[in-house]
Amino acid sequence: MKDNLYTNLLGIQRAMLKVLGEVSSLTSSPIAVEDAIDDHWHPKCDVFETSTHWVIVMELAGIDKDEISIKLTDDYLRISGTRIFTTDGERASYYNMEIETGNFDRRIPLPDTPIEKDNPKVQYINGMLRIAFPLAPIVERIIPIS
Repeated sequence: MKDNLYTNLLGIQRAMLKVLGEVSSLTSSPIAVEDAIDDHWHPKCDVFETSTHWVIVMELAGIDKDEISIKLTDDYLRISGTRIFTTDGERASYYNMEIETGNFDRRIPLPDTPIEKDNPKVQYINGMLRIAFPLAPIVERIIPIS
């Protein structure tokens, strides 16, 4: 019964998000809700540029680094994996459940700024994943006037 209730509520949530997305697309500042429609949870992340790097910092507390997958395409960086919490075999009745578990997936579009994709610096410390791509040097060439 509880499983059916949860599944029904999830279906209602997805339907509401689709409607919100459609209405939002008609405004001048649409709300990004497409990530909330699928079956994965999406970790929070910061994406920023410094004078030397393009950086992604993602909050992945409680996840073993071997459970994290990082893939790069020409268009985006994809970070995915799984977070599972167990109750050590005991049955649990939750009073509050805010920590998302299960499969996660996050795609971050690559910037228009040229970056060196071949050798990013990746660190995972205290549940925070940090990926830093060096900015590619800007090359100017002299164009002679004839």
